[in-house]
Amino acid sequence: MAGDVIALIEQLKLGTTDLMGYSLGSAVALWVAILRPDLVRKVVVASTVLRRDAFYPEILEQQLQVNESAAEFMKQTAIYTEYAKVAPRVEDFPRLLGKIGAFMKQPMDATRDVASITAPVLVVQGDSDIVPPSHAVEIFGLLGGGKRDGGWTGEGVPQSRLAILPGVTHYAMGTDPGLAAVAIPFLDAD
Repeated sequence: MAGDVIALIEQLKLGTTDLMGYSLGSAVALWVAILRPDLVRKVVVASTVLRRDAFYPEILEQQLQVNESAAEFMKQTAIYTEYAKVAPRVEDFPRLLGKIGAFMKQPMDATRDVASITAPVLVVQGDSDIVPPSHAVEIFGLLGGGKRDGGWTGEGVPQSRLAILPGVTHYAMGTDPGLAAVAIPFLDAD
Protein backbone atom coordinates (compact mmCIF):
# COMPACT_ATOMS: atom_id res chain seq x y z
CA MET A 1 0.00 0.00 0.00
CA ALA A 2 2.89 2.36 0.73
CA GLY A 3 4.18 1.64 -2.77
CA ASP A 4 0.80 2.68 -4.20
CA VAL A 5 0.87 5.96 -2.24
CA ILE A 6 4.44 6.63 -3.38
CA ALA A 7 3.43 5.97 -7.00
CA LEU A 8 0.45 8.32 -6.65
CA ILE A 9 2.58 11.13 -5.18
CA GLU A 10 5.05 10.69 -8.04
CA GLN A 11 2.43 10.43 -10.77
CA LEU A 12 0.62 13.55 -9.56
CA LYS A 13 4.00 15.30 -9.17
CA LEU A 14 3.07 16.45 -5.66
CA GLY A 15 6.67 16.72 -4.50
CA THR A 16 7.14 16.82 -0.74
CA THR A 17 3.79 16.21 0.90
CA ASP A 18 2.06 15.74 4.23
CA LEU A 19 0.57 12.37 5.06
CA MET A 20 -2.13 11.44 7.54
CA GLY A 21 -3.37 7.97 8.31
CA TYR A 22 -5.63 6.19 10.76
CA SER A 23 -5.12 2.61 12.00
CA LEU A 24 -3.75 0.59 9.07
CA GLY A 25 -3.57 3.84 7.08
CA SER A 26 -1.20 5.23 9.68
CA ALA A 27 1.12 2.28 9.13
CA VAL A 28 1.00 3.01 5.40
CA ALA A 29 1.90 6.66 6.03
CA LEU A 30 4.81 5.61 8.25
CA TRP A 31 6.10 3.21 5.59
CA VAL A 32 5.99 5.95 2.95
CA ALA A 33 8.10 8.11 5.28
CA ILE A 34 10.50 5.20 5.83
CA LEU A 35 10.84 4.22 2.18
CA ARG A 36 10.80 7.67 0.58
CA PRO A 37 11.74 10.40 3.05
CA ASP A 38 12.32 12.74 0.11
CA LEU A 39 8.56 12.75 -0.56
CA VAL A 40 7.41 13.47 3.01
CA ARG A 41 7.27 16.78 4.86
CA LYS A 42 5.17 15.75 7.91
CA VAL A 43 3.18 12.72 9.04
CA VAL A 44 0.15 12.41 11.32
CA VAL A 45 -0.56 8.89 12.56
CA ALA A 46 -3.75 8.19 14.49
CA SER A 47 -4.26 4.93 16.38
CA THR A 48 -1.15 3.27 15.03
CA VAL A 49 0.44 0.05 16.24
CA LEU A 50 4.06 -0.92 15.58
CA ARG A 51 4.21 -4.33 17.25
CA ARG A 52 1.67 -7.13 17.34
CA ASP A 53 2.40 -7.71 21.04
CA ALA A 54 1.40 -4.09 21.80
CA PHE A 55 -2.31 -4.94 21.34
CA TYR A 56 -4.38 -5.63 24.42
CA PRO A 57 -4.88 -9.43 24.81
CA GLU A 58 -8.62 -9.16 24.11
CA ILE A 59 -7.90 -7.41 20.81
CA LEU A 60 -5.54 -10.21 19.75
CA GLU A 61 -8.33 -12.66 20.64
CA GLN A 62 -10.82 -10.66 18.53
CA GLN A 63 -8.40 -10.62 15.62
CA LEU A 64 -8.38 -14.43 15.63
CA GLN A 65 -12.13 -14.31 14.95
CA VAL A 66 -11.78 -12.23 11.78
CA ASN A 67 -12.34 -14.68 8.93
CA GLU A 68 -14.89 -15.53 6.24
CA SER A 69 -17.42 -16.85 8.78
CA ALA A 70 -17.56 -13.44 10.50
CA ALA A 71 -19.12 -11.81 7.42
CA GLU A 72 -22.74 -11.90 8.59
CA PHE A 73 -21.89 -10.32 11.93
CA MET A 74 -19.62 -7.75 10.29
CA LYS A 75 -22.40 -6.65 7.94
CA GLN A 76 -23.79 -4.77 10.95
CA THR A 77 -20.66 -2.61 11.24
CA ALA A 78 -19.39 0.58 9.64
CA ILE A 79 -16.60 -1.44 8.02
CA TYR A 80 -19.13 -3.25 5.83
CA THR A 81 -21.16 -0.11 5.13
CA GLU A 82 -18.09 1.71 3.85
CA TYR A 83 -16.87 -1.36 1.94
CA ALA A 84 -20.25 -1.73 0.23
CA LYS A 85 -20.09 1.89 -0.97
CA VAL A 86 -16.93 1.33 -3.01
CA ALA A 87 -16.47 -2.39 -3.62
CA PRO A 88 -16.88 -3.51 -7.22
CA ARG A 89 -18.00 -6.96 -5.93
CA VAL A 90 -19.79 -6.61 -2.58
CA GLU A 91 -20.23 -10.39 -2.48
CA ASP A 92 -16.45 -10.70 -1.96
CA PHE A 93 -16.72 -9.25 1.56
CA PRO A 94 -16.17 -12.67 3.24
CA ARG A 95 -13.05 -13.15 1.13
CA LEU A 96 -11.76 -9.74 2.23
CA LEU A 97 -12.32 -10.68 5.88
CA GLY A 98 -10.35 -13.89 5.34
CA LYS A 99 -7.43 -11.91 3.95
CA ILE A 100 -7.59 -9.35 6.75
CA GLY A 101 -7.71 -12.11 9.36
CA ALA A 102 -4.70 -13.87 7.86
CA PHE A 103 -2.82 -10.57 7.71
CA MET A 104 -3.53 -9.80 11.38
CA LYS A 105 -2.06 -13.15 12.44
CA GLN A 106 1.34 -12.36 10.91
CA PRO A 107 4.22 -11.29 13.15
CA MET A 108 4.77 -7.54 13.10
CA ASP A 109 7.41 -5.27 14.58
CA ALA A 110 8.27 -2.02 12.81
CA THR A 111 10.03 -0.33 15.73
CA ARG A 112 13.49 -0.35 14.13
CA ASP A 113 12.12 0.99 10.85
CA VAL A 114 10.07 3.76 12.46
CA ALA A 115 13.10 4.94 14.41
CA SER A 116 14.71 5.79 11.04
CA ILE A 117 12.02 8.35 10.06
CA THR A 118 13.45 11.83 9.64
CA ALA A 119 10.23 13.79 9.03
CA PRO A 120 8.29 15.27 11.97
CA VAL A 121 5.54 12.89 13.08
CA LEU A 122 2.48 13.61 15.21
CA VAL A 123 1.49 10.44 17.09
CA VAL A 124 -2.18 10.54 18.14
CA GLN A 125 -3.67 7.81 20.30
CA GLY A 126 -6.88 7.53 22.26
CA ASP A 127 -6.52 6.80 25.95
CA SER A 128 -9.02 3.97 25.40
CA ASP A 129 -7.54 2.70 22.13
CA ILE A 130 -6.68 -0.92 21.13
CA VAL A 131 -3.22 -0.49 22.64
CA PRO A 132 -2.24 1.19 25.90
CA PRO A 133 -1.19 4.87 25.79
CA SER A 134 2.31 3.70 26.70
CA HIS A 135 2.63 2.33 23.15
CA ALA A 136 2.13 5.83 21.74
CA VAL A 137 4.76 7.09 24.19
CA GLU A 138 7.10 4.35 22.93
CA ILE A 139 6.55 5.44 19.31
CA PHE A 140 7.14 9.07 20.29
CA GLY A 141 10.40 8.00 21.94
CA LEU A 142 11.52 6.17 18.80
CA LEU A 143 11.02 9.45 16.93
CA GLY A 144 13.23 11.35 19.36
CA GLY A 145 10.57 12.62 21.75
CA GLY A 146 10.43 12.38 25.51
CA LYS A 147 14.21 12.38 25.92
CA ARG A 148 14.62 15.67 27.81
CA ASP A 149 12.95 18.74 29.17
CA GLY A 150 11.69 21.13 26.50
CA GLY A 151 13.49 24.07 28.08
CA TRP A 152 12.49 27.59 29.05
CA THR A 153 12.36 28.76 25.44
CA GLY A 154 11.38 25.46 23.82
CA GLU A 155 14.91 24.68 22.66
CA GLY A 156 14.53 21.04 23.73
CA VAL A 157 11.15 20.40 22.10
CA PRO A 158 11.52 17.56 19.55
CA GLN A 159 10.30 17.88 15.97
CA SER A 160 7.78 15.08 16.50
CA ARG A 161 4.75 15.44 18.79
CA LEU A 162 2.51 13.24 20.93
CA ALA A 163 -1.20 13.64 21.66
CA ILE A 164 -3.26 11.31 23.83
CA LEU A 165 -6.94 12.08 23.33
CA PRO A 166 -9.05 11.55 26.46
CA GLY A 167 -12.02 9.20 26.29
CA VAL A 168 -11.32 8.23 22.68
CA THR A 169 -11.50 4.63 21.46
CA HIS A 170 -9.93 3.20 18.33
CA TYR A 171 -13.35 3.13 16.69
CA ALA A 172 -14.19 6.76 17.50
CA MET A 173 -10.82 8.27 16.57
CA GLY A 174 -11.83 9.22 13.03
CA THR A 175 -14.85 11.23 14.15
CA ASP A 176 -13.47 12.75 17.34
CA PRO A 177 -12.94 16.53 16.96
CA GLY A 178 -9.78 16.24 19.05
CA LEU A 179 -7.98 14.63 16.12
CA ALA A 180 -8.43 17.67 13.88
CA ALA A 181 -7.70 19.97 16.83
CA VAL A 182 -4.18 18.52 17.19
CA ALA A 183 -3.46 17.57 13.56
CA ILE A 184 -4.21 20.89 11.86
CA PRO A 185 -1.91 23.06 14.01
CA PHE A 186 0.86 20.45 13.67
CA LEU A 187 0.56 20.43 9.89
CA ASP A 188 0.24 24.22 9.66
CA ALA A 189 3.32 24.96 11.78
CA ASP A 190 6.64 25.75 10.11
